[in-house]
Amino acid sequence: MQQRTRELTESLEQQTATADVLKVISRSSVDLETVLDTLVETVARLCRADRAVMFRRSAERYHVVATCGVSEEAKDFLSAHPFAADRGTISGRVELDRRVVHISDVLQDPEYAYREGQKILGYRTMLGVPLLRSDELVGVFVVSRTHVEPFKNQEIELATTFADQAVIAIENARLFEELRDRQAELRVTFDNMGDAVVMFDAGARLTAWNRNLQEMLELPETFLARRPSFAEYFRYLADRGEYVSADLEAQLSRAVDDTRRELRFERTRPDGRVLEVRRNPVPDGGFVLIYNDITERKRAEAAIRAARDAAETALRELQMAQDRLIQTEKLASLGQLTAGIAHEIKNPLNFVNNFSAVSSELIDELSDQLKAAALDDKTQDEIANLAQMLKSNLERVVQHGKRADSIVKNMLLHSREGPGERRLADINAIVEESLNLAYHGARAEKSGFNITIKRDLDPNAGMIDVYPQEITRVLLNLISNGFYAATKRKEASSDGFEPILYASTRSLRNGVEIRIRDNGTGIPQDVKEKMFNPFFTTKPVGEGTGLGLSICHDIIVKQHGGTIDVATEPSVFSEFIITLPRAAAAQMQTGGKN
Repeated sequence: MQQRTRELTESLEQQTATADVLKVISRSSVDLETVLDTLVETVARLCRADRAVMFRRSAERYHVVATCGVSEEAKDFLSAHPFAADRGTISGRVELDRRVVHISDVLQDPEYAYREGQKILGYRTMLGVPLLRSDELVGVFVVSRTHVEPFKNQEIELATTFADQAVIAIENARLFEELRDRQAELRVTFDNMGDAVVMFDAGARLTAWNRNLQEMLELPETFLARRPSFAEYFRYLADRGEYVSADLEAQLSRAVDDTRRELRFERTRPDGRVLEVRRNPVPDGGFVLIYNDITERKRAEAAIRAARDAAETALRELQMAQDRLIQTEKLASLGQLTAGIAHEIKNPLNFVNNFSAVSSELIDELSDQLKAAALDDKTQDEIANLAQMLKSNLERVVQHGKRADSIVKNMLLHSREGPGERRLADINAIVEESLNLAYHGARAEKSGFNITIKRDLDPNAGMIDVYPQEITRVLLNLISNGFYAATKRKEASSDGFEPILYASTRSLRNGVEIRIRDNGTGIPQDVKEKMFNPFFTTKPVGEGTGLGLSICHDIIVKQHGGTIDVATEPSVFSEFIITLPRAAAAQMQTGGKN
């Protein structure tokens, strides 16, 4: 029993440490040094290692990026001597074999070359774990003891798990750095363009401008910083005499009418300068106004045209870079949330499974003891029946505990992997799996949660060409939102309201339709118009990130070439309708639409 208790205590400590590390990664997604130091220190502590060193591979050489338990002399030596791995080092063996390498005693290992660097560090038992991004080796994580004591399987598995987290942190930091640099370059280009540029979003509100706009139109920073609407911007210029026509309202009406259309005109400013104004729509909604002073450049129209093209390209690249940054943040946030929930569930689940097994053993021991007691046959039979009933109940607990453990493992796999590969998948199976994951996740998050789930899955829906993991992510989000809305309505109701969620599929001629409907609070019209915008949340402050529905829209529309619509009536229902083409890959390549 003491051994079992010690194992449970160690398991609890590992789960707690893992959750703490995930929190550090979540809070420090771009502070790579803090994340890696935390990872290395945690592994060294949990694995009872004397030293831990993480190397990052660059230009065929290994550079130290984080250490724990290493002296300043050794740290300076490692920092000053990046090395190329060979078979005689544990890093080289990890690189060549692309797997975990465990050396019980370096002095007894025939392949290991005990070089000068290792003499300084004093390694005896060593564990090398590869840092793999897909099939690419990005580094090596080495954990060691100064005495001979092989690492346990549980410790090796723990080090491997933390190595996976290190790869995620390194990749996130790399992406953030690249995007930040690209944005800075585009901002410099934007500010140094010869034209004056101002951008309005889909709601016709100012979102960006360059320095030339302020100088050309003499606009104060305080006015632009208020992010005025296009109507306010227009009237501000009109009040200064920028427009000579008396029919200003008619001009404003024509200017805002169908902003998806390109518009070009010339006008003369009060100081006599002639400006050419061009309006260009932005693909995701909104428009850009480009002002060009053509008073002295009429003879250089070809050069001006090239500058405009450069401005449009820079603006499109800026928007693409921003979209990539938002998408990366969305996926990282969702993956960390899923992993956090799974780890929180796994801790009490381990207690349930382990103590069930222990209790079953104790029942056998108790039965053996009672057989020796001076009891009549009837009492013995009753005791035996009770013991058998208890064992049967515990077996059911173990059975369902294993099923719950399988769900948690699926959630962890879901949070670690990327989009995966596009392949044919059974759409009904994806819907069923998503319902189960969402339901068990909701019950784990909130005790007492309950909802009726009704299914109407078309057996002819069949197979469809998709990224299964991404479609599962969309359905999990929509189902969770449905749970939330129905539960909120139940909390506000006092007439025995029953929360219900409906999931259905239907085969179409060239695709499949999926519907997720709840009888919750519904969605107001003004919220419905903005609900797919990034960082716009339908939930109260503190209860939503504003990322879920935007991710759903990107996955369905941009990644799969499908559509996602919503039908709703406040205080009655909300229904999301997803349409996916069966040959999504072909449609995305040809640019076709549903």
